[in-house]
Amino acid sequence: MQLGELANHLQRHGLPALLCVFGDTPLLVDDALQLIRQQARQQGIDERQRLMQDSQFDWSQLQQQSANLGLFSSLRLMELELPEAKPGRDGAEALKRYCAELPEDQILVITGPKLKQEQQKAKWFQLLQQAGPVVQANSPERRQLPAFIQQRSQRYELSLTSEATQLLADWFEGNLLALDQELQKLALMDMPQPLTPAVVTDAAQDQSRFSVFALQEAILAGDLKSALKRLQRLLEEEAETAILNWMLQRELEKLERLQQGRLQLRDYAQLGIWRSQEAAYQAFAKRVSAAHLARLSRLLVRLEYAFKRDSGEDLATLYCHIIVLLCAPAQEPDFISSCYA
Repeated sequence: MQLGELANHLQRHGLPALLCVFGDTPLLVDDALQLIRQQARQQGIDERQRLMQDSQFDWSQLQQQSANLGLFSSLRLMELELPEAKPGRDGAEALKRYCAELPEDQILVITGPKLKQEQQKAKWFQLLQQAGPVVQANSPERRQLPAFIQQRSQRYELSLTSEATQLLADWFEGNLLALDQELQKLALMDMPQPLTPAVVTDAAQDQSRFSVFALQEAILAGDLKSALKRLQRLLEEEAETAILNWMLQRELEKLERLQQGRLQLRDYAQLGIWRSQEAAYQAFAKRVSAAHLARLSRLLVRLEYAFKRDSGEDLATLYCHIIVLLCAPAQEPDFISSCYA
């Protein structure tokens, strides 16, 4: 079951005796827990116990008797977090016994990170899956992220233009917690809605990401002087290299796709290109030849080796070569061409 289906499932069927929530995003796992707790309150369950597995965890706690329940409650909600989704031998046996005879006075909710394939094949997980629903609380894919942001913004009574939504998707892909915090902050600022990209940019807290996308704007415009200046500022501020590399890799992917041609409107959206940017990106794709893209691809590989494996190459020099290729390939110095021919 996907997280988006959980609220409707609980409304229709109530809380099951056993429910699991696994996902790669703590924010979404917590969303699921909030829905479950809300449903528990609606069912009159006011007794809640939270446990976390560690090396000293006592698995017998799962089957405590109803004698420990409060005076006015006939059911307990127990939440068990498996931080690594590895119950071990004792835990697997305890879960097996628990699934074989689910207590009538307790609702168990098990949470943990996204399961690997081998974990999904484990006997303990298969037993949990047979005993109750399993909710997947994973980050949306990039193409699903704008719709997720629109839905999330409605929670805070916030309205965004489609371009502002795309901007936030670019900034916060892979960091939903920061995205949620940004949406809450924007909702508290009492600004005219729907919010535009300019308003979102002015209000942005994540200045390192903003600077990276300011560099992207200069690259798109082919403004070599501004791009090199913004790159220098990023390097001086020790901006997060992974974000900068990610942005450059995405620009390469966009150019490669654009040069293949025959793009539909939905293709631009999937590439993260706003409608107002389509003409600029078409000009960008014409400015950089296929030969330049091939050299750019090799440079990005070398950049990754320098960043992740300490190959010895200077990051700043590699970045400068990449910026020249993207902004003004016709001005590319001969010695750069000879290095990557």
